[in-house]
Amino acid sequence: MNYLGIDVSKATSRYVLLDNDGEKAAKPFTLDNNQQAFAKLLERIKELNLQPDGLLIGIEATGIWWENLYCFMTEQKFKVIVLNPHQTNKFREALRLKAKTDDIDAYVIAGLLRSGEYAASYIPEETIQVLREIVKLRHQLVTNRQSFERQTHALLGLLFPEYEKTAIKNPFSIASLAILKAYPTAKHLAEAKTKNIEKIVRHIQGNNFNIAEIQTLIATAKNSIYSGRAKDARGMNLNILLTHVETLHQSIAQLDQRIDDILSPQNSDDAHSFPGANLLSIPGVGPKTLAAILSVVGADGSAYPDGKSFIGYIGFFPKIYESGETRRDNIISKRGPNYIRRALYIAAVACLKHNPQLKALYDRKISQGKKPKQALICVAKKLAHLCLSMLHSGESYNPSRVFMPA
Repeated sequence: MNYLGIDVSKATSRYVLLDNDGEKAAKPFTLDNNQQAFAKLLERIKELNLQPDGLLIGIEATGIWWENLYCFMTEQKFKVIVLNPHQTNKFREALRLKAKTDDIDAYVIAGLLRSGEYAASYIPEETIQVLREIVKLRHQLVTNRQSFERQTHALLGLLFPEYEKTAIKNPFSIASLAILKAYPTAKHLAEAKTKNIEKIVRHIQGNNFNIAEIQTLIATAKNSIYSGRAKDARGMNLNILLTHVETLHQSIAQLDQRIDDILSPQNSDDAHSFPGANLLSIPGVGPKTLAAILSVVGADGSAYPDGKSFIGYIGFFPKIYESGETRRDNIISKRGPNYIRRALYIAAVACLKHNPQLKALYDRKISQGKKPKQALICVAKKLAHLCLSMLHSGESYNPSRVFMPA
C-alpha cells in the first residue's frame, strides 16, 4: 500500500508519496488547483504504476479548498480520507516536527494514513450538504440581524426616546419600518402630516394603524426630548440599519422556505419520505432544529456511533481544570459549530412548553441546584442523545423507552 498526503491551499497543492515502509516513493511535487493539473496528477499516478486499490490518499479539511480535489479523485475510484486538522497537528507533535511547511504538512498527512491511527471526517451526501450550507448561512444571517437590531434599538432610543409608547413600539414590523425609513427621528416625525403617514401604511397588508394612533405618534414626537443634533446623519444611519434588518429578514425567510422544501414529504402517500422525518415526532423539535441536526450527523446519524461522541463534537461538556489547589469553574467547552448548539438550545426552550418529559427533566435539574441555563443545557444534551438514537433506529418518539416512569 502507498500513501499520498496532499496539503491543499487556495492556488496549489503539495503532494508527498510514502511507500509501505514509510519511505518517500517519489520526489514531492506541487500542482496548481485546476482541471489540467488534476489530469496531470492522474498521469503521475499512472507513471508510478499505482492502482486505486493500492493507494490511500489523505487530504486535510482546512478551509474549503480540499473539496474539489476530493470529488475529482473519488470520481476516479480512489479512496480519499479527509482528516481533521486537529488530528494532523497532534500527529505532527508526536513526530516532534516543529517546523511547518507544505512539504512537512503533506508528509504528516501521508504518515498519519500509514499509521492507521486516523479517523476519517464525515463527508455528507448531497442533500445533507445542501442543508449544512443553508443552516450555516442562516445562523450567520440571524446573528447579523440580531446585531443590527440591537444597534437600531440603541440609536432609536436616542433619536426618539418615547417610541416605545407609540404605535411604532416594534420598529421592525412592516408598517413601523416603512414609517421610520421615511421619518427616522422625532424631529422628522414632528414635521410629518397625518395624511402622509396614513398614505405610507394604507397599502400594507395586516396594517392596523388608525388615524388616532398616527396623530398620537406625531404629538409624541413633537414633545420628544430628542435634541435634534445631527438629525439628518443619524437618520441616514437608522435608515441603513433598518434596510439591513429588512434585507436579512427576507434572506432568512428564503432560506427557511428552502429548508421546508427539503424537509417535506416528497409524495402525499409517504409522510416519512425525507431525511429524519421521525425526529419531528418529538414535541418541541421543528424543521429548523431537524435541519441543524441532520447537517451534522447525516440522514441516518451515521457520522457518530453514539451520543457521547456527538456531544463531544457539539461542545456540550464542561472544561475541567484542577492542578494542585487550583480549581477553576467548570464551564461549557463550546467546541464545534455554534449553529448546532444554538439550534439545540432553542429546541430545549421549546420543549419546556411542548414536551412534558423534557420539562420534567428540567424541573429535576433545577431542584438539584442547577441554574436555569445549566438545566436547559442538560435538556439540550438529552435531546441530542435522543435525536441521534432515533436517527439510528428510524423509530418515532416513544417516551416510555427513554424516560423511566416516576
